[in-house]
Amino acid sequence: MYNLEILESPLSLIDLEAIRTINQENIPEVSDIESLERLQQLIDWSSHIIVVRNDEVAGFIILMREGQTYESLNYDFFNKKDEPFLYVDRIAIQENYQRKGLGKLIYDKVIEIGKELDVNVTCEVNTVPRNTPSLAFHAGFGFEEVGTKDYDDHSVVYLTKFLRS
Repeated sequence: MYNLEILESPLSLIDLEAIRTINQENIPEVSDIESLERLQQLIDWSSHIIVVRNDEVAGFIILMREGQTYESLNYDFFNKKDEPFLYVDRIAIQENYQRKGLGKLIYDKVIEIGKELDVNVTCEVNTVPRNTPSLAFHAGFGFEEVGTKDYDDHSVVYLTKFLRS
């Protein structure tokens, strides 16, 4: 049985290490977190850290609200819009737990939080290299394209799940 937990700061070293390990195993779908210190910085900027556990951390999501000093061009795309939002900075599932509905379990909770906060949920997904499973996953949740960006080494599409009333 999987348990969904919203973690409170400070996170335990065991949880930090598990989150970073899962992140690193999911590159290039998520970007590198070069150290536990960098992960802690992301957590300090975040509004919610959600993990799903079985006997161990099986996956996680890091969410951020608007107005943070996070130096991400993708985050800035949404932050410049001057509207409240909940940004999916990254989500990753450990390989042996993938394709078991954990992403859906996490996103159901994220959308519930977005509705409670009366904010849209936002994210970006790689289009070069193409992350077809993630694009299909987000389409299944009703995310809509709101922009694109080409970088030197990759391209992304910006997506929003409109929830604001």
